Amino acid sequence: MIFKDVNINSKKELDKYFDLVDYEACEYCFVTLYLWQHVYKTKYYIGDDFAIIMAEYEGNSFSILPLAKKEKLPEVIDFTIEHFKESNKKIYFRGITKEVADLLQEGYPQKFDYTEERDLFDYIYDGESLRTLGGKKNQKKRNHLNYFLKEYEGRYEYKLLNEENFDECLNLMKKWADTKEDNDEYDEGMDDELVGIKKIFEDYKNLKDKLKVAGVYIDGELAAFTMGEYLNSNMALVHIEKADASIRGLYQYINQQFIVNEFENVEFVNREEDLGIPGLRKAKLSYHPIRFVEKYTVREA
Repeated sequence: MIFKDVNINSKKELDKYFDLVDYEACEYCFVTLYLWQHVYKTKYYIGDDFAIIMAEYEGNSFSILPLAKKEKLPEVIDFTIEHFKESNKKIYFRGITKEVADLLQEGYPQKFDYTEERDLFDYIYDGESLRTLGGKKNQKKRNHLNYFLKEYEGRYEYKLLNEENFDECLNLMKKWADTKEDNDEYDEGMDDELVGIKKIFEDYKNLKDKLKVAGVYIDGELAAFTMGEYLNSNMALVHIEKADASIRGLYQYINQQFIVNEFENVEFVNREEDLGIPGLRKAKLSYHPIRFVEKYTVREA
């Protein structure tokens, strides 16, 4: 089996396989793979009506769920397990759903260790709740939003962005990272994220058929930007959201407007995982997710 590196040219090959599945986790999307390819050395193999994604973590090869129709999934998982054996590697899956973990337990009893990865759970929100910020539970969010709308009335503009705006996004990203560093909240993953965002911007012409990038300007200067896409027909996936945290209500504004303007009919919004970062977890929980996409690591016992 010959695996190829995930690069921008892989999109044409892989998109049709992503269309085969209805997984709700953020990993099952070309932009996610491409955004983090330099970190995980992500590769893929195209088989007979399926694709296998392999990557590396802490020096060990792992696979995420194969991209295949549901009825074919058990067969392709067996195929992937055989690949591990033939490569003399320990069997190792990451980002596995509870449904597939149960399938593996049934088909391969006593063979694997299963770890629930709370830090990698995706947060799923009610789309209408994010669009309206209605109800008592969102009162604080509405207060921040209303403050922003009043304080900056006539001075802000929400709009979709393209290549001519991306240098402004990168400058904002640097300012955002500097504030995190000053507050001792800097995480090494932020450097990797910046590398990935630069790749997305450089290759945006090949991604803009699905990926949307939007920003908020205040007094003509970019103060926030975000990017996302449809993960499936009923769910939006928000990859990135950065804003000047010193501007009260700005995060609430761009969060709301992105869903209102670009994903007006989706029932659900996936805002990805918190990676165990306390501040990020607190922020994601504050929007009251209706459920999580649970993920499991499965390793050969």
